[in-house]
Amino acid sequence: MRRTQDSAWNVHNFKKKKILLWGLEKGAITVYDDLLIEKLRDIYFGGVSVSILVLSHSILNCYDKALLLARVFLNGDDDVCLLYISIDSLRLNPQLARCNIPLWSDHCVVERTTKNGQSFIYDPSSGLVYNKKVYWLMEHPEVRKIQCKLSIFDFVSANEYYHPENIWRDKDLLPLILPMIEKTYGRDLYSQLGIELLQREVEYFKCQVNYDETMKLKK
Repeated sequence: MRRTQDSAWNVHNFKKKKILLWGLEKGAITVYDDLLIEKLRDIYFGGVSVSILVLSHSILNCYDKALLLARVFLNGDDDVCLLYISIDSLRLNPQLARCNIPLWSDHCVVERTTKNGQSFIYDPSSGLVYNKKVYWLMEHPEVRKIQCKLSIFDFVSANEYYHPENIWRDKDLLPLILPMIEKTYGRDLYSQLGIELLQREVEYFKCQVNYDETMKLKK
């Protein structure tokens, strides 16, 4: 049984790498673009710009990131939903399989469908945008639950009503959060040489909230 699991895992990784390279070359898989990042700058979570949180793997899980990404599309004409799915990258991983934890293969992604019928998957764990057919070919998702656009909108509205985001009130947390993110530079996709969006967003945000002055007051 162990050998079968390892074999299936190795085959998956081989196929995934091939599809990833092909998708990146053909434009069927892309990184987050500047327009998306700019829209995320206007959303805050825990006193931090979401444009930072979605680019870093060090703070939030896939469920939180997917919800924050989906918020960008709520006021537009495109349809958007959250997909709770089981994927091969988790389902076939022998180490996770041995954990024997319920829903250990569960994952959450954003599906956006444009007015002309094109569907894209935003995977918050990889930080990439996939043509839906390519993502299905790569991960063979099994859909457990779908949260529609209206449901997401109602949840976000209720949450903002009871817990309004206040960037100035919560910025006292920044001396703890931002250094933690900065320590991951080089390990995340968006902080590697050539795709240094994470560093850019951190510096932009620091200027917006006068971070250096906040740090001086803490000393």
